[in-house]
Amino acid sequence: MKKFFVFALLSMMIVFLAACGNDDKDADNAGGEKELSDELIVFNWSEYIPQEVIEGFEEEYGVDVVYSTYNSNHEMLTKVQSGTVAYDLVFPSDYYVKQMVENDLLQEINFDNIPNYENIANAWRNMPFDPDNKFSVPFMYGYDGIAYNKEFIKEAPTSWEDLWNPDYAGKVLLLEESKEVSNMVQQLLGNDMNNPTEEQLEEGFEKVKELIPNVLAFDSTASDRLVSGETWIAHAYSGAAATAWLENPNIDFVLPEEGGIVWLDAMVIPKTAKNKYTAEVFINYLLRPEVSKQLSEFIPYGNPNEKAVEILDENIKNSPGINFPEEVIKRAEWNLPLDADRTQLMNRLFQESKVE
Repeated sequence: MKKFFVFALLSMMIVFLAACGNDDKDADNAGGEKELSDELIVFNWSEYIPQEVIEGFEEEYGVDVVYSTYNSNHEMLTKVQSGTVAYDLVFPSDYYVKQMVENDLLQEINFDNIPNYENIANAWRNMPFDPDNKFSVPFMYGYDGIAYNKEFIKEAPTSWEDLWNPDYAGKVLLLEESKEVSNMVQQLLGNDMNNPTEEQLEEGFEKVKELIPNVLAFDSTASDRLVSGETWIAHAYSGAAATAWLENPNIDFVLPEEGGIVWLDAMVIPKTAKNKYTAEVFINYLLRPEVSKQLSEFIPYGNPNEKAVEILDENIKNSPGINFPEEVIKRAEWNLPLDADRTQLMNRLFQESKVE
């Protein structure tokens, strides 16, 4: 019995030592040493992080950031689901975070590795799409509203209906994601944008078809066209308007009387990520006040990092689309995904409306 006990004890010790020595390069075990990976694969919206911020992380940590971009949440989700590339960090919008959690596509984040999370203002924590704050870290927030060039449009737009003004033929830009276009037109028609009936979806995209003669393009990055005057008025993100305003002071942004949409883009780690710890270190780096300040200077969306906002230049703080009266902000709605059947119908109707 003694021999058996000693043998069993030795066997258990060997297994224990082997387990301790079997940490991955990107280990994040409670008792194990955390080690950065050689590379980090990041998938983000276009025009969202300046190159100098990426280079600063690479130089400080010795990690090669493989950085690619997308133009819509749908594109991002399709590529994450395909598994062709094991992205370590992606930046979905709020309702897509919820969808990715429900589809078991995300890992829980270890906030012990992100001490700079304390810089996030309380107003942007425990959001409806991640109420227990397990899967996401706020990155930037903003609005869907109306951007316009005051050189060509002398009176500020007040309603989504202004996009249909026949004087703007060929000068209107629309966002290129079906749900965002649907939100806009459902608000205009007075329907619940997050719970439209199939008949209301059809009615909405018939209304979009009426707008097509005015539409120059469907584009989520309206800045260049607004600056050049190629576009006079756009269904656009507030950050795109603010970016254009930095180059052309004639650009302004309003939330329509129907409400507009408020949104938050977040940082999440897919289940397929191979470099989770390194992704958390990168998130922590982006939340440094001086780094987050660079993000706002590059593209002035609303920044949930209150320590970064404190050191922002006043000019950036006052750019279009950031400061609205409280009563205007309260009218803005959060976007929620539709069920699978209505999403399929919405996507089909959207594509059909674009070819009218």
